[in-house]
Amino acid sequence: MKKVVLITTMMSLLMTGCNQYASANVAFNDTKDHWAEAAINAAVTSDYVDGYEDGSFKPDQNVSRAEFIKLVVTAMKLTVPQAKDGEDWYTPYVTAAKEKNIHRAEDFTSGDLNTQISRLEMSLISLRATREDMRQEGVLMDNDSVMFNATKTGLIQGLSKGELGQDKPTTRAQSVTIIERILKLNKGDTLPVDKIALGNAEIALRGTNFETAYGLRQAVTLPIEHDLNKDIKMKIKEIIFFDSSDKESPYWDLLANGVRYDQKSLDNSYYFAYKVEFTTETTRDYHLLVTDNFKMVGWPSVTSDSSRRALVVGSNQVGSKEGYLIFALTKDGTDYQRTALRNSAYTINQKDVLLFSNE
Repeated sequence: MKKVVLITTMMSLLMTGCNQYASANVAFNDTKDHWAEAAINAAVTSDYVDGYEDGSFKPDQNVSRAEFIKLVVTAMKLTVPQAKDGEDWYTPYVTAAKEKNIHRAEDFTSGDLNTQISRLEMSLISLRATREDMRQEGVLMDNDSVMFNATKTGLIQGLSKGELGQDKPTTRAQSVTIIERILKLNKGDTLPVDKIALGNAEIALRGTNFETAYGLRQAVTLPIEHDLNKDIKMKIKEIIFFDSSDKESPYWDLLANGVRYDQKSLDNSYYFAYKVEFTTETTRDYHLLVTDNFKMVGWPSVTSDSSRRALVVGSNQVGSKEGYLIFALTKDGTDYQRTALRNSAYTINQKDVLLFSNE
């Protein structure tokens, strides 16, 4: 019996890389100048994670679901039941997380607790660890809402160009960074927010980034479908708002070698980029210039050499085609510009559709 208990204990130590020497010295041979060095040192000092016997921390090693749950439970100092003979090393920690409703059995739809935890799964557990309302029985949140709320509170920041990476695995460095943020939020601190990642999360959730980029809610529910003319249907999937001061926007490359219809500079401007899909069922004897049928009130159109643009629907096109339509407005501070921005709308079939809500 003692042998079984010893094996279980050793597995627990191995899964967390436990090493009292590393914990005492907080100095690893692979974390100097690492982006998460400060978070790693704080986590080790707080004694909820350790390094390895070879003096490493392995910051870029992926973490399993069980390992992440143990880290959260240990960092939050939750009560962990006594381990039972023969059970998996992580069972007491999973039990503790379930008792606080930080983790639920239905959180993982495939794999098991030894599977690498995704950024989405990490975000869900982290949200529950910081929000009492989400720990209530019966409270559910869809995946896009999880990522939006996790980025909005600062728990999650983006990868390259604000990429959310919901399905990507989580590393040891990322794990302790998130847990340090959990502890700060639970103390009442405010976290910095990655605005680009939050905009991407809002687009995934609502189809626009209006609240993140401009502070206003959308007035149109996306996706929305229109008849562009008698032959072609147009579905608007996303509407992205950005401006020339934000060169880090992942949508800035849509303007590569761009030209405004009014020949003005692309700098010092606001932009709307519409992600659209055209569907045609039969060939026609004409080409259709989309911006002749679809316009923005007071906003000149922009062309570019981007392979993702959509300006003309060809006569021989049958099926679906996706691309972007872009419109610009100069930031000149005039009453006309402010009114045109606040009352932004697109026009199709002689009907104006407002973009921003007045509420």
